[in-house]
Amino acid sequence: MVGASTKGGWGGSHYIEILKECEFPGPIYPINPKYVGEEIHGYKVYGSISSLPDDIPIDLGIIAVPAKITPSILEQLGKKGVLFAHIFASGFSELGEEGIRLEQELLKKGTENNIRILGPNCMGVHSPTGRLSFSHRSSMTPGPVAFISQSGGLASRHLAYGTSSGYNFSNIVSLGNQIDLDLIDFVKYFADDPETKVISMYVENLKRDGNEFVKLLKETTLKKPVIIWKGGVSEGGQSAVLSHTGGLAGNIKLWKAMAQQTGVILVDNFYEMSNMVNTYLTYPIPKTTGAAIFCGGGGLGVEGTDACERNNITVPTISKEMQTQINQFVRLINSNISNPFDLAGAQDRNAAVKTMEIVKNDPNISLFITLTSPEYIMAIKEEDAKKYIEQLRSAIPETEKLLISAPALHSVSQKTMESIVKYRAMLKPYNIMVYNSVDEAAKCCYRLWKYGKYLENNTQL
Repeated sequence: MVGASTKGGWGGSHYIEILKECEFPGPIYPINPKYVGEEIHGYKVYGSISSLPDDIPIDLGIIAVPAKITPSILEQLGKKGVLFAHIFASGFSELGEEGIRLEQELLKKGTENNIRILGPNCMGVHSPTGRLSFSHRSSMTPGPVAFISQSGGLASRHLAYGTSSGYNFSNIVSLGNQIDLDLIDFVKYFADDPETKVISMYVENLKRDGNEFVKLLKETTLKKPVIIWKGGVSEGGQSAVLSHTGGLAGNIKLWKAMAQQTGVILVDNFYEMSNMVNTYLTYPIPKTTGAAIFCGGGGLGVEGTDACERNNITVPTISKEMQTQINQFVRLINSNISNPFDLAGAQDRNAAVKTMEIVKNDPNISLFITLTSPEYIMAIKEEDAKKYIEQLRSAIPETEKLLISAPALHSVSQKTMESIVKYRAMLKPYNIMVYNSVDEAAKCCYRLWKYGKYLENNTQL
């Protein structure tokens, strides 16, 4: 750990603190000539790379020193036989010509010394199996999601947000300026990694030929989904990309065309990316884009239908025969039983269960969306709430159809927010996602269906 300090704070000492927190199993060597003989978080400080012990090979060098001296540090690591370097330091191509020159010198030193470089200007790697991370209080439980990010802050954010949303990571990589190891290298790795079931990315720019990237994506999406959040799609965003990682963002129209050709799932923001990851991990690919909407009010049904249809999800009217069956236990006064299903007049929450058991036989409907008040569900006895959810789940087998919830909130009070958290936690074991809105749910389900159609059309039997 080159650039560690006894003063603590951001940088070298930050990584040592996290490695100790993660219970990294190997030796850790802080390096700083100012503090030779002292200790940082219980680890002896060395004055130089050359003075490190030779008994155990060093896997990784983390460099957190001023940019101008990083080439000489890289050369010293090479002489010590270190094969990988993560350069945390910033101040390279994102700052202009001098930074570009420094990057070229770094790459030259890396090539001469047989060192692969991650960065510069990046947070590094989160690897649960390797007990390696860049963020405090990280979950070290291995999971099925890989995340490749050109933003270190977003890498940390997705790590925390994903864990709290119910999924863990196989690995997370913060790329930075990608002067050596780049997006394509890591997509290749995760495409063949058996522990990774879905690949997610935050991408600002490509450093290699786009044709190579497209070819790789076509091969990868047939094995597992690739979800890309493209940053820098606006004029101002493109300027921000240039100052952030020193690259050109590229035209969003080209990225959309690429997604169409390759089966990539392109999303517009952080929340859509996380929702899409969770949707793929939770649900089977829907066979149709038809949805049945269940609610307790005509306005809610209209709102839900509009949200579905503006996101390419249809709300088909069920057959007269099915309506007659439902009418046996739902009176037509203050109710709608053609889809959307306004069951306010039934005055019985079991009416939704009975209706689902009938409507699930409609071959045009794959999505069952409940617009429910979490405050109401969480206000009834917990055992009764669980029984109701179990009945819903039993009505819609999870291998065939998608059972989805979107809260219909009545307030934004603290009590309501707490009820949403409890409601999500209650539904999670039953593989029922709680989206913030019908728009979110419809968008994710359509993208999942579209990915399924891509697989159908491109998988050779």
